[in-house]
Amino acid sequence: MDVKTYLQEITALAGVPGLENDVGNRVAEGFRPLCNSVEIDNLGNVIARKGENGPVIMLCAHMDEVGMYVSAIEDDGCIRIRPTGGVDPRILPAHEVTIKARGGDVYGIVGAKAPHLLKADERDKVVNFTNLYVDIGYDAETVRKMITIGDVVVYNSPLLSLEGGFIAGKTFDDRAGVAAMMVCAEKLDRLRANAQAVFVASTQEEIGSNGARVSAWSVNPDVAIAIDATFANGTTSSSREIDPDKIEVAMGPNIHPALYKKLMEVAGRYRINVVTKVYSGGTGTDAWQLQTARDGIPTLLVSIPVRYMHTSVETVKVSTIENTGELLAHFIDDIAREWEDIQWY
Repeated sequence: MDVKTYLQEITALAGVPGLENDVGNRVAEGFRPLCNSVEIDNLGNVIARKGENGPVIMLCAHMDEVGMYVSAIEDDGCIRIRPTGGVDPRILPAHEVTIKARGGDVYGIVGAKAPHLLKADERDKVVNFTNLYVDIGYDAETVRKMITIGDVVVYNSPLLSLEGGFIAGKTFDDRAGVAAMMVCAEKLDRLRANAQAVFVASTQEEIGSNGARVSAWSVNPDVAIAIDATFANGTTSSSREIDPDKIEVAMGPNIHPALYKKLMEVAGRYRINVVTKVYSGGTGTDAWQLQTARDGIPTLLVSIPVRYMHTSVETVKVSTIENTGELLAHFIDDIAREWEDIQWY
């Protein structure tokens, strides 16, 4: 598959928590030629099943995105907004946004007072949602005919190709993980792995991983692998950031040690560049809900480095997405071959 083209399609679609149906339908369409069956459950999770024998190995990448809702329309036509998921209000001024209105998409910009008009005591104040608004260019009467309280607002940010194999845009957290699952599904065709791979594009991760919890109960896998985004280094030097060419493999109480050991062995054998990150508690990803579903599911977390997370210019390296899919396919093949002999503890 062409990862860049695929991401260009699915990142253009709006899918805030609870309203992922448009992107879910497109993701389901992509999985159908690669899988035995594809369904969308009651919470909007896309569940694609591949293979009919061997252990059930569930891969889970969330397809929802952070965004906003229309919360009020002021008498001057300004549209007030509230966040869903972790939206940083500091980045919003001068952003282009799309309002998913009943009559179709409406485009606007996030307005802010010009610096010339700021009073001295306003210049040092933190930007927050109480002093941000969306301007679509109309008076209040017209705005109220077009826009409804509760309409979804998302970044208007088409995918952009950068140098060095990077792309930038919105929702690579975690539609890059969804793309990696697609790569994995294609690779499994060539490997002919004796496993039942179940690919889940989950919903509502950004507000508590509700989709992962529900799908883990319905799939009831032997092993679960969460695929998410992590922090890539670039212009900053935080100790939490990693090389964008490397795949992060989590270790800690949320992760099964036998699976971690096996994944690292596979990465070494196929010379796929990985790095371990220790999480001393919960990982803040779908992995937590997967691990604690039913009577406990042996779980892994694999993460793709993304710069500028939860912004309209998330930046990721295409080759790292491809390598993630390849790593997961080889891991599934290895687990299936050794299933009866695995020493869990």
